[in-house]
Formats: sequence, C-alpha cells, structure tokens
Amino acid sequence: MTGFAVIDLETTGFAYNGADRICEVGVVLLDREGNREHSWTTLINPQRDLGAQHVHHIDATDARVAPRFEDIVGDLTELLAGRVLAAHNSAFDTAFLIAKYARAGWPLALTREETLCAR
Repeated sequence: MTGFAVIDLETTGFAYNGADRICEVGVVLLDREGNREHSWTTLINPQRDLGAQHVHHIDATDARVAPRFEDIVGDLTELLAGRVLAAHNSAFDTAFLIAKYARAGWPLALTREETLCAR
C-alpha cells in the first residue's frame, strides 16, 4: 500500500444499479502517515438529468460540457492504484464506483481490506 485515496462522489440519486449516475468525483491522496500528496476533482456528465440539484448544487450547464465517466476512468484508476480507498459511507461510493466501472468495461474489485469507512 502506498497510502490512501479519500474519495467523494456526487450522484444523481441512490440507485447505483438503476438509472442513477455519478456526476462528480473528488479524490485526495494521502501518504501512509496521512499527509496530503495530491487532490483531483472533476464533474462528470451523467448523460441524464442531475436529480436533486438542491443537494449537490451542480449546475446542469456545467454537467453537460463535463467529460463522461468513460473519459476519466483511466485517470481515476491511476489515482486509486495501490491505495486504500476511504470515504464517508464507503459502501455507497464503492457501489457506485463498481457499477460505473462495469458499465465502462473496466472491472473494479474492491475488498473490505481495501476500503475504509469514515461514517
């Protein structure tokens, strides 16, 4: 393990195996001691309506011109490689990531040892 990848997703809703999609990804990379190494964020075009905009405050105009998940999956994979994934309510974010990676044709296998939940 090279450190941690703290991830936060914004989504169009709760149905990761349904019609809901990721509309923003943020990642902060930490070394083994918890020191910040790098941060990265991008809006994602969910190719559908944004759902509860009053929750995530993402503007539809911005989302329309954002890259699709398939366009950033390589960059995201590089960021997560060799790191323990940490998130608030990691089960939610992990479920969306696994579903979206599968839709993009990129398998993503995460185990409990590879994720931390800051709930």
